[in-house]
Amino acid sequence: MHRGGRLLAFAGLLGVGLFVAMFFLLPSPDEIKVPYFLKVSLPKAPDRAVPLVDPATTEGVTITFVGDIMLSRSVERALAENGTSWPFAKLGEVFAGSDLVVGNLEGTVREQRNLEIVNQMVFDTTPDNVAMLATAGFTHLSLANNHADDYGSQITVDSRNAVVAQGMVPFGDPYNSESFIVRENIGGQSLSFIGFHAFGQTASEILDAIEAEDAQGRFVIVYPHWGPEYVEIAPVAETYPAELFIKAGADLIVGAHPHVIQNVEIIDGVPVIYSLGNFLFDQDFSAETKRGLTVRVEITDEAIELDFTPVSIENRQTFPMEDSAAQLLFDEFDLSGGHLSVARQ
Repeated sequence: MHRGGRLLAFAGLLGVGLFVAMFFLLPSPDEIKVPYFLKVSLPKAPDRAVPLVDPATTEGVTITFVGDIMLSRSVERALAENGTSWPFAKLGEVFAGSDLVVGNLEGTVREQRNLEIVNQMVFDTTPDNVAMLATAGFTHLSLANNHADDYGSQITVDSRNAVVAQGMVPFGDPYNSESFIVRENIGGQSLSFIGFHAFGQTASEILDAIEAEDAQGRFVIVYPHWGPEYVEIAPVAETYPAELFIKAGADLIVGAHPHVIQNVEIIDGVPVIYSLGNFLFDQDFSAETKRGLTVRVEITDEAIELDFTPVSIENRQTFPMEDSAAQLLFDEFDLSGGHLSVARQ
């Protein structure tokens, strides 16, 4: 054989050998959550070293949870035109009295401004816009969702770092939430925040993490991103994982992603809020996507008290509903006038 031909044959055999080796060495398809060449080693979120308030001077902790937050597309255009105070200028006292304020940040954070067209399905915003959330009172943001890695896993790391740089605490991950648990100790309550992205992980992948936190006597809060969009009654894709989480030791479940409000249940003494709907978004195509719930949760040794505040979204601004509209929503979702009380087990 000609020398050039022998070299080509050798190169071909080498390529086949490398392909076979990679086939046996790479994880199974179930373990590959992103393209393999994009895998990076993500830093683990540290525990907060110092409580936000003096535990000796408080009894219990109060947390306000909201639904989906998107700072891209026409929301970002409104921010550029009207300033970063615009979205919550009418929010009022919704966060008043809260030790922590928690939301789901849909999208990535980069220095470059990217004013996406309205129908684009990748969400990207800037650190200045994220700083607006801290100014509004947010303390914790979940990155366990299907848009936190829109530009690849390295941008997820950058987004996490950007949230920290703005003075807030990120938790959860699109594919590895058990490595990004955040723990807080406030008002005599030991809390663990665990994100869950149902389209990047299976429910079973975070059960060990829930069990481990519960075994330490911590109050376990699971914040899942799950279920089909625009469905107002939680389907089995949400109810079944919720049951698994509760059996593993979850004490509170607050869901996001459907972009509409869903029903609330108490299962074995555990409040399950399947979806709070939107908090700041640009989905103007229905009345249901232009409203949401916030829930103020007071946790003491004796009880979990939940107080709901319905909000509307108009012209890229979020504000509390008028009392009459709020009461209609409470009746629609059987929320007992907006207050639920659950005895601690």
